[in-house]
Amino acid sequence: MHLILVAPGLLARPQAALAAVRSLAVLAQRSREPHMYRAGLAAAMLDALDVPPTTPIAPLAALGAGIEVGGYMIAADPVLFAADRDDVVLVQRVDDLTGAESAALIELLNRHFGADDLHFIAARPAAWFARCARAPALATTPFDAAVLHGIFPFLPTGADAGTWQRWQNEISMLMHEHPVNDAREAARKAPVTGIWFSGGGTLADASRLPAANVHAAVGRLGDLARGMAMRGGGVVASLEMSDTFAQLLGDVDASSGQADAVHLVVTDAIDHEDKLAKFDANWLTPTLHALDRKGLTRLTLIADGHGAAVRWTVTAKTLWQRMTAPGRRKPFSIPALTES
Repeated sequence: MHLILVAPGLLARPQAALAAVRSLAVLAQRSREPHMYRAGLAAAMLDALDVPPTTPIAPLAALGAGIEVGGYMIAADPVLFAADRDDVVLVQRVDDLTGAESAALIELLNRHFGADDLHFIAARPAAWFARCARAPALATTPFDAAVLHGIFPFLPTGADAGTWQRWQNEISMLMHEHPVNDAREAARKAPVTGIWFSGGGTLADASRLPAANVHAAVGRLGDLARGMAMRGGGVVASLEMSDTFAQLLGDVDASSGQADAVHLVVTDAIDHEDKLAKFDANWLTPTLHALDRKGLTRLTLIADGHGAAVRWTVTAKTLWQRMTAPGRRKPFSIPALTES
């Protein structure tokens, strides 16, 4: 069995907290050279599953989010832009919208673009998509690759790019001084000043997907994982913070023909030391232990923080490796993030 663990936010925890986790040190020592992805967790996850990097993410994520996918789908993240001298910076996603705020902004967008074959849909208050009947000639940049940078090098390109860039400008003007944003700013919350389009395509463009069994928490990355499993013929299950590797391994042992399957686990964001401790106790430590026992032949850990996603891969030890393993391990440290 190959287990892929995806831990959003893990590497954003303080270095001292990460260094205190013994299993991370074991992982780093036993793994191959870590691989880094400036395009974020989604790119790392697709690579770990041997999915072509050109696979459109948005229609799969929409499918996994429960949206009826038809035609061309593109992610339409509500974001905060900020002017910076000669550029405009993509500051952040606006992830804390209420249902009422989201509905009001989506209604505004659909009223404005009703004649342009562009329809906006909210899977959740801050998880937006747009649908077109006709697939445009368009190339976009993932949010993770553009965030905290000036946007001009990352704007859409292609034969239809001019239209989409114009739409982005129109959206920013629509959002300016909208009552939803006025209220959010008064409450010292980030306003929605624009949309970041990315990952567009059709389900027909999403081929060569493995039949992975997915256990995923609610969220954008979980949507993508679920969509890949649904499209690839895998099994989809929800994931709670209390779930453990032992439960997963028990399910595999009880299922005929599943011992050689690929299992993809996407956890909730690890945004506190308590969640780091639970992730270690429920998943990382028992998974590493299982590598040297039975039921697991390969472990891949994918985590992000500080501007990149990182992937480690570990396989079961040979007898010689067990006999010659060093007794002391260096504390885990975040790999130096190099441009790629």
